[in-house]
Amino acid sequence: MTDEVRGNEPLADGMNISLRYRRDFHITDASRLLAAARRAYLDLHPDSDSLEAEQQVSCAAEALFTILEQAGLLSDEVANRLDEYQADGLELEGWTAKVVVDEPWPLSRAPLGNCLRGDVFALPATEDDM
Repeated sequence: MTDEVRGNEPLADGMNISLRYRRDFHITDASRLLAAARRAYLDLHPDSDSLEAEQQVSCAAEALFTILEQAGLLSDEVANRLDEYQADGLELEGWTAKVVVDEPWPLSRAPLGNCLRGDVFALPATEDDM
């Protein structure tokens, strides 16, 4: 294993940098989490009702994104705070996120020190890939 740090290039004008953020979660109580995500939706959208929350938050990805938005990890507020660095040379170019269900190697199985081998951002193969 190498001690090389990826992304340790010096900053340069015109450079494009992508941040791939990964955080794994284990669901211990799906019904309670779905209910919490729907409450979060209602908190984020005070003009909506419980029926709309049920329609808008009906699957794993929607529940997770709603909770992350309420927690302030994914939201317009985050983008607005990062926009404050534009005068310092950081221009936002957008963002994307993807939920992967049944990740075969969750980060919780990583050795101590989070020393992972291989590409921790590679997605599991699907039938379409074969």
